[in-house]
Amino acid sequence: MVEVDSDLTLISKIQEDHRDEDSLIALIDRHSGIFHTMVNHYMSHPNFTLDKNQIVGEKDLTIYDSALNYDPNRNTKFSTHLANQTKWKCLNALNKKRKCKEYFIDDENSYVEPHCESFIPAINKDEAMVMFQECLKKESDERVKKIVDMRYGSSNNKLTPWRAIANSLDLSIQGCINIHNKFINKVKSEINYV
Repeated sequence: MVEVDSDLTLISKIQEDHRDEDSLIALIDRHSGIFHTMVNHYMSHPNFTLDKNQIVGEKDLTIYDSALNYDPNRNTKFSTHLANQTKWKCLNALNKKRKCKEYFIDDENSYVEPHCESFIPAINKDEAMVMFQECLKKESDERVKKIVDMRYGSSNNKLTPWRAIANSLDLSIQGCINIHNKFINKVKSEINYV
């Protein structure tokens, strides 16, 4: 009967001799399933196929690096450690993909240059602010205007606490919050309508 080395034995052999291919191959055979499960979980969307293929191509290296930096004193199994290393590798790839979105000149939907990605949200915020102010002007309930002014109009750019607003208007805190939220919902429905 052949004796099978434990994960810890294989890992310690790899950490002692970085060229111990037999131990590395045994570890790769044993833990490739965990690696692939994590990659499939995080990179399942069709848009991530290229990144997924690249990460899968680095499977042996990822398991090798995980074995080198594994610390048994942290009381985690190697499989958990490898799963976490693989997860972070996938999340880093996704994060880079979001930051480096490609645009093509002939693509109908790419009417914004890459360095101007924040321009669209800024326009939407400005439009929303204009809509907010218009709704506030039309508002017949004077309490709404006072609550909004007190809550957001401080000179130090900090929100005024609900307790201070309630004391000033001689209302309950929940009453002020309800009036505020009712107005905000009105603004949201107005924005969604446009």
